[in-house]
Amino acid sequence: MQNMKHPPAFWLFPIGLVFAVAVSLLPGQWPLYVVLGVATALLGLPHGSLDTAVAKRYLPLGNPLRLGGFFAAYLALSAAVIAVWWQVPDIALAVFLVYSAVHFGDDVAARIGRVGGTGYGLWIISLPVVFQADVVVPLFEMLGSTRPELIVRAAPWSLALGGALLLMGLLSHQSREVSDWRDPLLLVVAAWLLHPLAYFIAYWCFLHSPRHLMLAAQDLGLNSWGEKLRAVAPTTLATYALAIAAIPFLIGLPADAMLMRLIFVGLAALTVPHMVVEFIAEARR
Repeated sequence: MQNMKHPPAFWLFPIGLVFAVAVSLLPGQWPLYVVLGVATALLGLPHGSLDTAVAKRYLPLGNPLRLGGFFAAYLALSAAVIAVWWQVPDIALAVFLVYSAVHFGDDVAARIGRVGGTGYGLWIISLPVVFQADVVVPLFEMLGSTRPELIVRAAPWSLALGGALLLMGLLSHQSREVSDWRDPLLLVVAAWLLHPLAYFIAYWCFLHSPRHLMLAAQDLGLNSWGEKLRAVAPTTLATYALAIAAIPFLIGLPADAMLMRLIFVGLAALTVPHMVVEFIAEARR
């Protein structure tokens, strides 16, 4: 087991869990939705905003035409995800959960292997569906799902598979860190106690996003917070503008469903090109 100074996310995640508990204790649902939106905008989205800088480093984007082609391809992939979700939301939601699990597994795959990482991702995604099925179903319905019970039925199996793969990875890799077993155990408690959206805030905004941002910034040589902010600001602001532009297309929905789709369908659309950029970069590092 590695013995090194813990990265910021090691300490941020327990803080995020305490924060999520406090949010869950607030009366009514709307404080949770407001915190979800603000936390996603300020803490979640910026970690993907380094994609342009990563692409410039690992792809031949030395002239404006090639850079424009990169942006066009990125947006085209995002638009394709939204189009699929619009037509077949049940399939799109299920696929989104699967590739999110794969993406989350990237956080630990370097230490516990690709198999263990996949188990880690399945564990994270499956826990709230298993522990809070009655709450998760209406959330899935807000995202357009007409058969959310199918995902609920599959969740115990994906949790068991994820747990087995995660345990395999932890036992077979000496490079594992304390957080690689601590965090999955903390997530069990979080999934049991917290509203699924509070669980998401704690994991995505206080563990996955800061960890990913710090690793990407380190790879790019962005050492100061000023350098990081200047790197993420343009793409983050552009993402905010696109989200605002999408609101007129969702006007007919209830306010909570509108917010849910803006956040989660938006994240689904951004995650696909983000994963493609990370895949290309990982192969060339």
